[in-house]
Amino acid sequence: MKQGLMTIGLLLGLCFTATAQNFDATAKVQDEQVSVGKPFTLDLTLKAPYGSVVEWNPFITDTLSAQIDILKRGDVVRTADADSNIIVQQQLTLMTFDTGFVEIPSLQLSTFNSQLSTFTDPIQLYSTTIAVDTTQTFRPLMPPIEHPVTMKEVFPWILGALVLVLLGIAIWYLVKRRKRNVDKNGGVINGPSIPPYDKAMSDLEQLREQKLWQIGKLKEYYSSLSDITREYIEGQFEVNAVEMTTGEILREVEKLRFDKEIYDKLKAAMDLSDLVKFAKYSASSLENDHAMDDVEVFVKESYLQYQAMKAKEEEGQQHD
Repeated sequence: MKQGLMTIGLLLGLCFTATAQNFDATAKVQDEQVSVGKPFTLDLTLKAPYGSVVEWNPFITDTLSAQIDILKRGDVVRTADADSNIIVQQQLTLMTFDTGFVEIPSLQLSTFNSQLSTFTDPIQLYSTTIAVDTTQTFRPLMPPIEHPVTMKEVFPWILGALVLVLLGIAIWYLVKRRKRNVDKNGGVINGPSIPPYDKAMSDLEQLREQKLWQIGKLKEYYSSLSDITREYIEGQFEVNAVEMTTGEILREVEKLRFDKEIYDKLKAAMDLSDLVKFAKYSASSLENDHAMDDVEVFVKESYLQYQAMKAKEEEGQQHD
């Protein structure tokens, strides 16, 4: 028995090692000597096992480090090699204004939910100033050449100003409409808005009647289920759930100290929604029904427990 378990463990270890060997990232520059203020390129390549969902580094900032600026981000190109591994490539145009040794830092790339993660090796560069030929005589500066302004040059500015005006009007209208609490037909709704609990239960019932997953609209089904859950949490518990990731929402809900069973149902439904929406997971009919039931139970039980907690807090304040 022990020998069998050891064999299984060894096989699992070998599988993981083989997978890790197929997950590799490289970063290359054409020349390790660069000039101050002159662009140079960095080529990034990631090899991942077949079927992996790669979380490519979006490089949303304008710098790689305090010494390296990002000027341009090339398109992310995805291909496959002869062994069916996924190959992801991107070229970054960089620039440095420091002299001497500068470093391109190690960059992290990973698969969905960081199941596999790898880093590129840091690259040492030597940055020099641009050489100036002091043997050449100075030449006089040329005066600017005057050209008449054409309609072709002015038109984009006119169009841009018109778009900004229309955009401003649209924003003003939406803000005003939202403040007035209007219905779909533009009519003003008098009285208070629907409580978050009632709205969530009504929306869940409408989603159930639409039968989206039964007609093949699986992603739309889970997107609607996720939206209903987020809006309920935001409206009922004053958590900015609509703008949060699933992990952030779960951490905030955990602070409310609901029963573990209720929390687990919320986590299961939201994790499954993310898998369907982002990893193209094909959920079964049973999973689809359970996700709806889990959200419905969470809404009902969390509402009751939250009301009980509030009542207990108010009672304690009265005694104080």
